[in-house]
Amino acid sequence: MSKTTRRTTHRLSIDAPGELIFRILRDSSHWPYLDGLTAYSERVSGDDSSHELRTSVVSNGSLNSTHCHRVLNDAELRADFRQLGLEAPLVHLGGGWVIRPSEGFSEVTLDHEFEVDDDAGELLELIHHNIDEYSRRELEALRLSCERLALLLEQHLGSTAAPAVASAPVPSAASATAPIVAWEA
Repeated sequence: MSKTTRRTTHRLSIDAPGELIFRILRDSSHWPYLDGLTAYSERVSGDDSSHELRTSVVSNGSLNSTHCHRVLNDAELRADFRQLGLEAPLVHLGGGWVIRPSEGFSEVTLDHEFEVDDDAGELLELIHHNIDEYSRRELEALRLSCERLALLLEQHLGSTAAPAVASAPVPSAASATAPIVAWEA
């Protein structure tokens, strides 16, 4: 049986250090606080550079669980992912996040690639539409969260401490309600 593959790319400039953005993406325990789409996210196996996540997200008005494998590259500010346990006719779903400096901002690129059995018909367009909508919402939520956090850290650490923003610890989900003072470097 033949397959059809589609690729999507979404980009957004964020006024925050790339290292800060990557740290937010890296720690999936923050996602429920960031995007309004994720209800739950947990690392179920692996380590900081390669692991599996179980995530519950709101999609098309319902709560759906996903299981994915991520490989993170801190030096390149890159995170690759692929969904596990897919059901036919969806054969493959994966992609990656890449963060690059760009004219005083950080450019965040979110790529997806998915493959379906050719007899999937209308499902191909539905998957493409859902990925497009979710990616736009996810990137905008990431932008808002990272720009707010970068501004708070800059104000807290002082305007001359801009390089320290990248090394300032991001609070864990358990301390998400802690005051900003708890974030001191």
